Amino acid sequence: MGPATVYAKNPDYVQREVAGECILVPIRRSLTDSNSIYVLNETGAVLWRRIDGARSLQDITAAFLDEYDVTAERLTQDFETLLTDLLSIQAIDEVSVADGPAD
Repeated sequence: MGPATVYAKNPDYVQREVAGECILVPIRRSLTDSNSIYVLNETGAVLWRRIDGARSLQDITAAFLDEYDVTAERLTQDFETLLTDLLSIQAIDEVSVADGPAD
């Protein structure tokens, strides 16, 4: 995980907005996993919406810093935690730069 890393959403997850909450729901997985949903906080929701398989983490962070009143250090820590969580549930994958952006 580095600033030049590009992430793509796993198509086995869908995002829904329910009562102002951003919820990730796994689909096409095992029955056990289908009972799991993930609620993202505001920062997580913004990060999730910007993960597109083309923009690097550095690009996403820079845009976020332009829009929100947060320090770069705090945002980097929050994003690292969120990305670790999203990777652990396989909601995102790293995209190889040599392969180009994901479709």
